[in-house]
Amino acid sequence: MALTGVQMISPALPIMRDALGLSEAQLSLVMSVYLLPAALAAVPMGVLADRVGRRIVFGSSFIGFGVCGALLPVVAGSFELFLGVRFVQGVMFAGLLPLTMTILGDAFSGPLLIGAQGRRSVAMSMGDGLLPIVGGLLVGVGWSIPWLGQMIAIPFGIAVLAAVVDPPALTSDKKRGARFRDLGHVFKNLSIAALQYMGILRMFLKFSMLTFLPLFFVDVRGFSPAFAGLVIGVAALSGTVIALGAGRLALVGRPTAWITLGTVMMGASLVLIVLVPSAVLILVTAVAYGVSDGLMGVFTNSFVTSATIPKHRASFVAATGALRNFAKFLAPVAFGLLVVGSSIRASFVLVGIFTVASAALALALRPLEQRLMRGTSI
Repeated sequence: MALTGVQMISPALPIMRDALGLSEAQLSLVMSVYLLPAALAAVPMGVLADRVGRRIVFGSSFIGFGVCGALLPVVAGSFELFLGVRFVQGVMFAGLLPLTMTILGDAFSGPLLIGAQGRRSVAMSMGDGLLPIVGGLLVGVGWSIPWLGQMIAIPFGIAVLAAVVDPPALTSDKKRGARFRDLGHVFKNLSIAALQYMGILRMFLKFSMLTFLPLFFVDVRGFSPAFAGLVIGVAALSGTVIALGAGRLALVGRPTAWITLGTVMMGASLVLIVLVPSAVLILVTAVAYGVSDGLMGVFTNSFVTSATIPKHRASFVAATGALRNFAKFLAPVAFGLLVVGSSIRASFVLVGIFTVASAALALALRPLEQRLMRGTSI
């Protein structure tokens, strides 16, 4: 439901542009004024959820998100007002995705938490794949219909307000400054630093690959853009499959062992995918990369949601998301600098080797592993 703000409305943008007489620059603002507050407001929303409870912030964000979706076609006659409502919708979105991780951390622990995070990953992958199709069908009725479809978030928000139960003792007698100092102390923990590094590394690799691997296949190897898209799609689907079984994997192996394996596989895949000679082997390597990315995503998210006590959990998850978003931004820039100094192939090989070496940091996650599997927190 949270992904309808981008994925479902993207097919409607060209029709909306023509219907409202917008320029390309104005159309780009429709996305940017939504994504900017979504990034900036994530941490304040997390702090608020720790202060007043998940139920109020999560449910109200859903309702506000849906109401904005209903208002956007109504106010479309004034583009400035449209952007204002879209900005507010971005703020509401900031209270959705991080809190899905937080609430799972409140509700589950151990293998059950890992399985729940795996199902969350599958749901998001389904949204990525299905919502553009749904939006493309709805826009055949009219450009405003995909936006109005976001109104379905309203009953979900009402259900959250009626049914979600906050964990006990979210608030304390401590002053706000003391609460922030406590949260800052968590980030100074060596295990937490290693966990953040693993999450940042995964985002850096993923968005470097999304940006530069198609260029490598088309410009260097001479493959078609369709083949490049197939490789990216195969990797994404492979990650979805492994996410479904993450809870069972936690029963047969230590979470840190799966993260170590995922890190090694991810690094090795980045090296091999630019070295193997045939299209078939490239696709096999893409499957390996997708499996490793799925392992890393589910298990690092499980560690994140179990690493802190409930009164800090939403703030910690939101801050973690902000760090990962920074890695998404940094990846194309930093990898591009590598390419300038060498080549795309050499850059992937170097980054892949560095990633394999980073697998040793999984040992620093052992204290978090004990807490994850016992269901306790620092």
